[in-house]
This record gives sequence, structure tokens and C-alpha cells, in this order.
Amino acid sequence: MNQTRLSGHRRIYGAVIIALIAAAGFFGFYVYLERTVTGDLKNYLGEIYRAERAVVENLPIYEDWTSPEKEQKLRRYLLNDHLEAVRKTGLEPVRNDNEIPALAEKNILKPLDGRERLYYFYNVKKEYRYLAPFAAEGLDLLCRRFQGKLNRKGAVPPVKIAISSAIRPVTYQTDLRKRNLNAGLESSHPYGVSFDIFYDDYFVSLPDASGRLPLSRAVVSTLNRKFGFVLGDSLRRQFRAALAETLMDLQDEGLLYAILEKRQRCYHVTILKK
Repeated sequence: MNQTRLSGHRRIYGAVIIALIAAAGFFGFYVYLERTVTGDLKNYLGEIYRAERAVVENLPIYEDWTSPEKEQKLRRYLLNDHLEAVRKTGLEPVRNDNEIPALAEKNILKPLDGRERLYYFYNVKKEYRYLAPFAAEGLDLLCRRFQGKLNRKGAVPPVKIAISSAIRPVTYQTDLRKRNLNAGLESSHPYGVSFDIFYDDYFVSLPDASGRLPLSRAVVSTLNRKFGFVLGDSLRRQFRAALAETLMDLQDEGLLYAILEKRQRCYHVTILKK
């Protein structure tokens, strides 16, 4: 074998060895990355599991907690009582959508922002996400007290309730009556002091894991949002019991009236002005 051929073989062997070393290095890095990702995901899922168990082990489901007497307490003050309460505020009903921006500028109505609050909106258009300022404060208080109920026997991640209705102008209520015969001819919603809570839907605000998972912030945010609603759905019976108890407490304290509306699967809540 001449010197040229020998030199060529050596270069080939060298290239093969380098390729094998590179492949081994890549495989090792892949194994390391896989283990890291798997470990981080296991930790993340473990946090979700512990949050779920904290609720399951410490809070009763609604069916075990409730009784006819308790449900009757949330039907003690019916529509006429709510209407009488809003008349005492001196507020005028909002007639149509066009009045809302002007009333907000005068601070007669306050825009609601569910992003940083312990509630979110369930099929409520942005133009109807308003309440009177004292009613908005009452909603915030209700959410804080609800969270306190959940934390009685151990820390639970923040849980958001679903607001399915806030202000409804008179024209909105009239149109709703045409579509839904259960909607009243007269309502406390146009005054901006009442809202509805859909008691079958909740959202669990899980800790931000974007700095701990080797995934993009957008992907982690999507995971948190999906798992938050999944947990809210699986634990809704426990959350409903805590919500009903919170409403009863605040009603006994003279801070609100609440009506259990089984057909609409919601609580109609009117905040009382002091």
C-alpha cells in the first residue's frame, strides 16, 4: 500500500472516530435532556396532583354538605327583595348600551378586570363587564372570603369563580326575555349592583412554571390554562360547597342577597349598599 493510500485511510478512520465521538456525545446530551425534561414535568404534574388532593381530602362535595335548609337560606331573599334593595341605592337603571361609557367616565359604573382578580368571565361580552363601584368591591370581597373558605384546612392555589352576567341594560334584559322566558320582566341587573355566578365552572390558578420547564413561556401558559380548567371541573362540587357557604355567611352579615337559580345553574347576587 503506497503512502498516499495509507494517508487517505487514516483520514477516513479519523473522521469515523470523530463522528462516533460526536454521536456518543449527542446521544448522551439527548439522554440528559430527556431525563431533565421528564423530571421537570414530573415535578410540575406532582404540584397539580398535590393541589387536587389538598381539596379532595379537606373539603366536602356539595351533595354531602348541602341540605334543604341550607338551600332555602339562599332563596330567602327573592327578586322583589333585590329590587327593593337597588331602589334604596338611588341609582337609575341603565337603559341601553350607549349609556355605559358615559356612566363609567362619571365613575357611576366601574369596569371589571378579571385578569388580576379571583374571578373570570363566562360568556360575558366586554361591553357588559361593569358594576357600580361598591358592587365591584363587594364582588372582590366575596372572592377573598371564598378563597379563605378553601384555605381553612391547608393552602390551596387561588381559585377563580365564573361570572356569567354583570350589568344588563334594560334593552338587553328585554331582548333576553324574548329568548329566555325564565328571565324576569324586571331585573336588578340594569342598576349595576347585581351579577350572576355560574356555579359549575371554576379555574385553579396554578403557580407559574415557565422558569422551571424547558418549554417556551407560551407553551407553559397554555398548559397552566388547560390544567387550571381541568382541575376546576374535577373539583367543582367541592368549590360549589365552599361558594354556597361563603354566600350564606355574607348574606347573614347583611352584605348581599343571593338567590340559588337551579335552572340557570347560577347564583344571582345583589350587593347591598351601606
